[in-house]
Amino acid sequence: MIGTILISLGIVFLIIITWWFHIRKHSLLEKRLLEADEALLTEPGLKIDSVLQAPQGSMIHPYLIINEDTTNNQ
Repeated sequence: MIGTILISLGIVFLIIITWWFHIRKHSLLEKRLLEADEALLTEPGLKIDSVLQAPQGSMIHPYLIINEDTTNNQ
C-alpha cells in the first residue's frame, strides 16, 4: 500500500517537473524572441527550419547578400 502511494507520488512529481521545465523553456524562448536575441540563430539546442521575413510576392535568392550599398538608389 505504501509502495503504491510512493510510486504514485513519484509519477505525479515527475509529471509536474517535466511540465515546469517545458513551460520555462518556452517562456525563455518567447522572451529571447521579443528581445531579438541574435544568438538564437546559432544556438546548438534549437532547431531552425527557416528564417525569413519578406513581403508577399518576394523571391528567395540563395547566397545573395543584400546590404545598404546594394539597396540605395542614389
